Amino acid sequence: MLANLLKSLTSKPQTRYTYELCRQLCSPSNKEQQYADKSKREEDDALKIEANLFEQASIRYEPVTAEEVLRKNVKQKLLKTHQEQHPSPKFVQKAHKQFVKKSRQERESKSRLIDDKELGLEYLKLDLNDPRLGTLMISARSKKRRDKDGQIVIEGRRLILEALECELKLNAIIFSQKEELADIKEPLQKALQSNPQCKIYKVPHHDLKTWSTLTTPPGVMTLFQRPSLEYIVRKSSDNSDPLPLTVVCDNIREPNNLGSIIRTCAALPCFQIVVTKGCCDPWESKALRGGCGGHFRVPIRDDVSWENVPLMIPPEMAENSCVFIAENNKAKLRDNNVDAIDYSQVEKTGAHNVVVIGGESHGVSSEAYRFMSTVGDRGKCLNIPLAEGFDSLNVASALTLILYELRKNILQQDQPISSSTPAQA
Repeated sequence: MLANLLKSLTSKPQTRYTYELCRQLCSPSNKEQQYADKSKREEDDALKIEANLFEQASIRYEPVTAEEVLRKNVKQKLLKTHQEQHPSPKFVQKAHKQFVKKSRQERESKSRLIDDKELGLEYLKLDLNDPRLGTLMISARSKKRRDKDGQIVIEGRRLILEALECELKLNAIIFSQKEELADIKEPLQKALQSNPQCKIYKVPHHDLKTWSTLTTPPGVMTLFQRPSLEYIVRKSSDNSDPLPLTVVCDNIREPNNLGSIIRTCAALPCFQIVVTKGCCDPWESKALRGGCGGHFRVPIRDDVSWENVPLMIPPEMAENSCVFIAENNKAKLRDNNVDAIDYSQVEKTGAHNVVVIGGESHGVSSEAYRFMSTVGDRGKCLNIPLAEGFDSLNVASALTLILYELRKNILQQDQPISSSTPAQA
C-alpha cells in the first residue's frame, strides 16, 4: 500500500496537502521532540546546581543568633521609615526650587500695569508677597549692596520732599495708597521727567509694613541714588559759606544720635563731617530720619581710619588748626594726663577747627587723644557743667552746645570763613 502511494506521488503531481501529510509521516512526532527538549533543560539545570554547590563550598558561614536577625530587621525598618519621613537634602532642595519657581511665576503673572489719570502716573500693581518687591528691598537694605549700588531708602513725606528739593536721582517709588502720593505729586512728576526709568509699584499695606523700619509705616517708600561728595560740596557752597569746623564722630553706635549730629552740623553749617571706622552707617534708614535732610546739605566722609583723619583738614589751614575733644569722663582725663576747660571758656579758635565727639557708651577713643597731641597747645578738652547726679548729656545735645559756642567765638574773632572744598583723601 505504501509502495503504491509513493509510486502515485512520483508518477503525477499532487496537491500541497498530500505533500504535507507525507512529510509528517516521515518526521518524528511532536511529543517525542518535546520530551527531548525537556530532558535537555533538566540536564542543564542539574549542571548549574552542581556548579553552585562547588562554588559555595568554599564560603564559611558564621553562626547568627535570633537576636541579631531581629535587630537587623528592626534597623532596616527604622531606616526605611526615616527615609520616607526625611527625604534627602538634594530631593528637598530640588522640590523647593520647583515650588518657588512655580509660585514666583504665578505671583508675577497677577501684577498689572495701571495708567492713573488722576495722579498722572503709570504704575505696576503687585499682588501680596510679589518676589520683585523682596528682591528690590533686600538689595537696598544690605549695606554691602547699598554701598555698591549707591542706593538709599527714604520713608515719609517730609524726608522725600527734602530729597526731591535737593534734586537727588529717584530710582523707585513704593506706595500702598494713592492718597500718599497726592501731596507730593508735582515734585514727583518733575523728578520722573529727569529719570523716566524710575519704577513705581503699588503694593499691599502688609508688604509695605514688612519692609518698613517704622512701627507705623508712612505709606510711601522711595529709593534714591546716594549723592556724591562732590555734589554735596557744590550744593552747600552755592547755598552758604560753611564755618571752618570739621566734626569727627568717634564710636557713635546709635543711628538716631548720628542722624541728629548730622542735622546739627548742616544747620550751622559745618565744613564737613568725618565718620570714623566703628561708627554706625550714616546712610541707613534710622540715621537718615534723624538727619531730617542734613545728609544732603553737608559733606560726609564715612568709614575713615584715624590714620587718615589728619588728611581731612584743608592743607592750607593745617598749620593753624585747633582740635577740641568733648569729654566729661574724669577717669579718661586722668589716664591721658590732660585737663578739661569749660566749653564756654574757649579763648581762641584756629583757621580750621576739629571737634571730636564720642559715643555715650564707649566715649572718645585713645586715637583721638593722640590726634589732639599732634597740635600741641592748640588741642583742648571741653567739659560741659552738669547738675549733681548727672554724668553726661546726650551726644547730639552736647555737640550742639559746643558747636554754637565755637561759632560765636569764630564770628567774634572775625576769622575768614573758608569756601574751599574738603580735602581729598
